[in-house]
Amino acid sequence: MTPLLTADVFGWTARSVRWRRGRALLVVAAAIAVVSLHVVFDPPVECRDAAPCGPDPLNAVLFGLVAALPVVAFVSLPVAAWLAAGFVTADALWQVAHPALASPAWLTGCDAALAVLAFVTARLAPPGLGSGAQMWAVTTSHRAPPRPRRLPRYGLGWRLLAVPLLLSALAIAIGAVAAQSRADDRLGSAERVVAEVVGQPDEYTIEVRLPSATDPVRVTVADASEHPVGANLAVLVADGGLYQLVSEPYDTSGWLSLAVLLAGLALGCLARARERAAAARALFDGEQPATEVYVWALGGRVAVYATDARPGEPALVEFFALSRHGSDDIRPGVLFGVPAQREWCAVAVDGELLVPRGPARSGRFAPAYGGPAPDPASPSDFEVPDAARLPLRPEEILALRTEDVAATPEIVHTHRHNRFSGYAVIVAASWPFLIVLSRLLPALPYWGAVALAAPVTAIACVSGWRLFLRPRVSWNGAGLSVVGSIGARLLVWSEVHAIRADRHGAVTIETDQHGAGLVVTARGEQSLLPRFLSGDERTGAQLSGALRLTSERAAARDRDRVRDVVSLPPAPVPPPAPVLLYAAWLAEALLYALVLTGYFG
Repeated sequence: MTPLLTADVFGWTARSVRWRRGRALLVVAAAIAVVSLHVVFDPPVECRDAAPCGPDPLNAVLFGLVAALPVVAFVSLPVAAWLAAGFVTADALWQVAHPALASPAWLTGCDAALAVLAFVTARLAPPGLGSGAQMWAVTTSHRAPPRPRRLPRYGLGWRLLAVPLLLSALAIAIGAVAAQSRADDRLGSAERVVAEVVGQPDEYTIEVRLPSATDPVRVTVADASEHPVGANLAVLVADGGLYQLVSEPYDTSGWLSLAVLLAGLALGCLARARERAAAARALFDGEQPATEVYVWALGGRVAVYATDARPGEPALVEFFALSRHGSDDIRPGVLFGVPAQREWCAVAVDGELLVPRGPARSGRFAPAYGGPAPDPASPSDFEVPDAARLPLRPEEILALRTEDVAATPEIVHTHRHNRFSGYAVIVAASWPFLIVLSRLLPALPYWGAVALAAPVTAIACVSGWRLFLRPRVSWNGAGLSVVGSIGARLLVWSEVHAIRADRHGAVTIETDQHGAGLVVTARGEQSLLPRFLSGDERTGAQLSGALRLTSERAAARDRDRVRDVVSLPPAPVPPPAPVLLYAAWLAEALLYALVLTGYFG
């Protein structure tokens, strides 16, 4: 059986959750655009005594489908596609039933385009793990994993969520139909009178004075502004204090929209459960890549390591098993499946098959190979090395830039984060906070809103400057010059304790054993900006790898007693904030103040 090596899985890209979210956002944006076009270009509906706006179940279903579409898109794209198809069908039927209120032909075409986009988006295959993973899957050994006696009901949580949603949708629909039937029976024998509007308590209620009553009564309407004080309206007066305008009869069909929304969300949950169950069953329905690995399994937690893992290195993947395993040390085992995030894997260890509860996740959450590092306060004869201080593997060196690998000690390298992405974060950081404030606070006068928006945007600008625009690092064979988010130092390599990078691109240059150090920002593993906007910037892994390689070479020269005459890089000089940052703060404060004044509605 083929052993799994670190080089086999190096450079694999995880199937990002952002792919699913990005496709969902595309469908949501298209749905919002289509609804906005309907609001602007659809013929207006006028409620008159001769043509009352009565209950319209088909229109309610139409609204329910279009409301469910953006929500369900984040749960199940195939169900969202069928909801879009249902929306187009319901819209076409409604236009046939109401030819005077039919939408323009081009707008109906936009509805059809929305359905086509939803189906195409649902059929798009997620990004694979790359050519390296595909080659590994073809060339490695394959075996069918032992099939468990009984597989659990995967996706049970999604099913449990779908049940109350379906029951609620059914109860709402039945309640709405029953209430409408009772109201229709009462209004069938109602008396029609002419009443005068005498008040507007709120935007959905008017007060009218009936000819046979001295005190005014309240009537619920769609828009109180359409019925000014002093106007005469035809009112239906039924037994039991039921008052309705002739032009706006009692209507509970709006509750059907909520029922359709809940039913669509329930179908999305059921589809997600089915998708999860199918992925789990596929693991045991045929041959899978089978490799020798090291396994740490304690209780229901299972961590998988490569056979050439070094003490201190992280696990490849981790998953939770259905059965508990009693071992508390690392043992050899057999891995069935692809060791990557969001892939389904199973492990056989000590003759026991550990069946997963769900797909694998990143191994960074699991203990490092050899166990966690000991507490510095409790000295021990055995200490697990830190992965950040281990020599770079050959595959890690090959992933670096050519100029960083082949450089001589005298060459000075520089790095700073892409300015475009830094300013993008600064501009967007304060927007959600101000949107929340605009909902919580009453409309403010403009200069009062400026006084509130200015400190909020100033905090965003200062934070963005400190985290993304200010940090920079220069290095050569003698040492490095760092301007971090906080602090600036000129260091020789012997003063650097460790260099770490996270998946978001933050590189920490530690200067002591307690993790304190200077932070420099680079491009993350899954940058939000496309390559043509982020430029030819190093990733966090490339930057940390280049610094570690230079440090290793400096330590090797020191061990070989090679006299180093290389000068240190220039001393770090924290730069002043640029004029563009102040201009961005001023423009943001003036623009975002309009949000607080309610200018955008």
